[in-house]
Amino acid sequence: MPTLAELREKLKAAREAAAAARAKAVADGATDADRTAYKDALTAAEKALDMVKDAERMEALDAATTRSATAAAGGTDVLERSAAADGRFACARPAEKMSILDEATLMAAASAKSRAFLQAGIAKSPIEILGDEGYERFVKELKDRASANAARRREKTNTTLTSADGGILLPTPNANTIIELLRGENTFLAANPRRVPLIGGQFNQPRGATSSTAGYVGEGMKKPVGSPTFNGISMRAKKIAGIVMVTMEALKWSLADLQAYIRDDLRLTLANNMDLACYFGAGTNYTPLGILNRPNVNAFDASATGAGALFANPKAPTVAELDRVATRMILAITDANIPATSRFAWTMNYHLMRYLADARGANGQYIYPELNTDTPTWKRFRVFVTTQFPSNGGATTDESTLALVDWSNVLYGDEEDITVRTSMEATIDPGTGTLVHLFQQNMMAVLMEAQHDIALNYDQAVSVLRHARWGSLSAS
Repeated sequence: MPTLAELREKLKAAREAAAAARAKAVADGATDADRTAYKDALTAAEKALDMVKDAERMEALDAATTRSATAAAGGTDVLERSAAADGRFACARPAEKMSILDEATLMAAASAKSRAFLQAGIAKSPIEILGDEGYERFVKELKDRASANAARRREKTNTTLTSADGGILLPTPNANTIIELLRGENTFLAANPRRVPLIGGQFNQPRGATSSTAGYVGEGMKKPVGSPTFNGISMRAKKIAGIVMVTMEALKWSLADLQAYIRDDLRLTLANNMDLACYFGAGTNYTPLGILNRPNVNAFDASATGAGALFANPKAPTVAELDRVATRMILAITDANIPATSRFAWTMNYHLMRYLADARGANGQYIYPELNTDTPTWKRFRVFVTTQFPSNGGATTDESTLALVDWSNVLYGDEEDITVRTSMEATIDPGTGTLVHLFQQNMMAVLMEAQHDIALNYDQAVSVLRHARWGSLSAS
């Protein structure tokens, strides 16, 4: 292990290297490589400084520990080192009660060593360290104090000391991972829409609108005349982005891999928002128009009343009513000359799915046993289940949506996958009225963004049932 003097020499050399790199980085004609070299040199110098500081603190703690163990205040006698029964030598310790300053010094030294062990992957409490170094009498006194205090409070004495009686010495256990947020399942891309590239941020494809005319005619009669007409599919890149700022100290001092967590969290946040917009997007200048909000999709209303009612009781539809609605949603697509294939799939919330999966006949048998499998299906088509389809919508706050989509007619255009950039020098406006200068404030920012848009070959490839309430947990 290098000595403190050797570490200081390394720090001096690292500082000189950083100064030389800085001179090149700020000179006229400096290149990106020069500026990168300067940042690398600064990082190396900071690491060298941290090593010097750690060595100085450890040297001070060792000196304090030695002084407390070998010199008693006010001429107190010190016991000689003696061999224990197992052959080990116990370190010298005061024969009489130590001063408050000596106790505090021992506590601080043992706590620092415990943290050093923990960083090396060894769990060793300060109490254990004090005992190993020959301070059994001091450890016993701490425990006796804790027992006496607990007795006075008429509480059970725990194996862990109270803070005032030495419990502060015990290191706070921390796992090296961070528990992730709970999120809804993303199903849009999982359903495998047809992916097309956005060239220059756009995609255009002609589409037939009406067909030509043909028919049978008699001798000498005029033949039908007609020409096909056309419209088109147009997609324009919509950008979704997010920035997270974090201090360099948080990255350095966190036991968990905070930077990896931030990247994963931001990526999943973008993915969740994109998934929601692809289904329910409003279609403004900056957001996609969701496939369920297209003007000509096959729309059904579960809350309809009177002659057009789909359900007598929307919260408790009968099996016959459910079958009839499912058939109407399927036929709405196939009647538009879109053949039913394995690319058809349902998407629904857990409330709707569980109501269907739990439905039983007169003899207790499941009506739709295919829903109680690892890959559920309904009416022969795959079922995607997600909380991205809310269960608390509408005026009654318990409405949801059921969708049937022919995914072979769904287009997903992307210009690029999620891109990630980091910066320690940018100036950022977080929207609070105060600019954040990353370099000056010793911070780092992570930026993620993606650009995409969606379209349908034919709006009739989608059937959507809105205001569905079956499976609701509300009382009314």
